[in-house]
Amino acid sequence: MNQNIDTTALPRSKIEELKNMGYHYCSDVEANLEDLRSVLNNDWEELAKVPKVENALEIFQKEVLSGCILTYNKELDKILQNVICPQTITEFTGFSGSGKSQVCFQLCISVQLPKWCGGFGGQALYISTNKNFNSSRLRELAKNFLRDYNSLKVRTQKTEYNLTEESIMQNIHYIDIISGEDLLSCILLLDNYLEGKNIRLIVIDSITQPLKTMEVSARFGLLNRFFQQLRILSNQFDLAIVLTNDLTVRFNEKDAIITPSFGDSFYHMVNSRILFSKNYSVFHAKLLKSLNNTQIEADFYL
Repeated sequence: MNQNIDTTALPRSKIEELKNMGYHYCSDVEANLEDLRSVLNNDWEELAKVPKVENALEIFQKEVLSGCILTYNKELDKILQNVICPQTITEFTGFSGSGKSQVCFQLCISVQLPKWCGGFGGQALYISTNKNFNSSRLRELAKNFLRDYNSLKVRTQKTEYNLTEESIMQNIHYIDIISGEDLLSCILLLDNYLEGKNIRLIVIDSITQPLKTMEVSARFGLLNRFFQQLRILSNQFDLAIVLTNDLTVRFNEKDAIITPSFGDSFYHMVNSRILFSKNYSVFHAKLLKSLNNTQIEADFYL
């Protein structure tokens, strides 16, 4: 049976380019390798290998060793333990002002911590669709984070891996998006940007804004392609993905129900879902869905 080029290790943009040229199977490409060398730019034999088969024990060991991204906020991390892991998609949902973006800021900073203190030693990519990116607040969080990090370095007598406010800010890449079509195009072409970089976290804040003005039929198809590509990117580059999503009101025959936008289909597309809320100065997080944890909730301060 012919192997579909979707199963190869080619970047998604290259796969789409080959499909547009009429190549859908590996046998088609192999029959025209000389003509396609300029498109492939790589060792085709290596890229066209059948996906690696692993057993359950190997997957478990890899998950244990891969770790998770935490905020180093003691109470909040009770929720986040073993949730925001490489090769997973996590949804933050809640009303505006419930702390979703601020927690995303903290994750963009903490992913940069070195591995000796539980970090990933990586960078973050922040894709904003709602103009909620606040560089001043991010710098303030970085300053507070550095105070605790430098104190930990002194106690553990670690001297390598210096972090500064400037280096933290430089390691958070930023893209501004407006429409749903632009968001999908960005995600489809993102593999070229990620190549050669040490980005371990992608934040999309928010998924709601660019999609809510689209027709429902168009939105569903876009979401399917969007999540398919996100999973490819998270696996290819071994990174974690966090999306923020607004709450909406859904009506049935008897009641009005407050629920995350885009219905049940969206719920099944993410690996984890956390509901955020706020009561005066106290923030609240509730884990609604997780691959690894049971439902848990906690109050915290930002």
